[in-house]
Amino acid sequence: MSAGKIIGYIAAGILIFFGILFIWSAFGTESQPGNLVIGIITVGVGLGIIALIRLREPKPAQEIVQKIDLSGEVSMEKLKCRECGGQLAKENITLTPDGAVMVSCPYCGSDYQIVEEPKW
Repeated sequence: MSAGKIIGYIAAGILIFFGILFIWSAFGTESQPGNLVIGIITVGVGLGIIALIRLREPKPAQEIVQKIDLSGEVSMEKLKCRECGGQLAKENITLTPDGAVMVSCPYCGSDYQIVEEPKW
């Protein structure tokens, strides 16, 4: 927690404490109606400082997890270049910003996009 937040919380706590004292004194034996207004304003400023500190906190980064549910038995196939038949590694496969899967063959130098054909 940064020093600014700590000072803000301490200042808000002091304002809320004295605001409650002012509100309490407004209903004492020597009633002073002006203390009620001062107390409400002081508590409101203290709560406003806390709200301001909380709103300025950075939001935690969200992690996106994608799970794939495959039906039936799944076996892995070795990926081979469609031009020369050379075996490809995961380093040869890239994903473009628009989501296309691209292959670069280190043997023949061909570049092409993998298109998933329907199985039926």
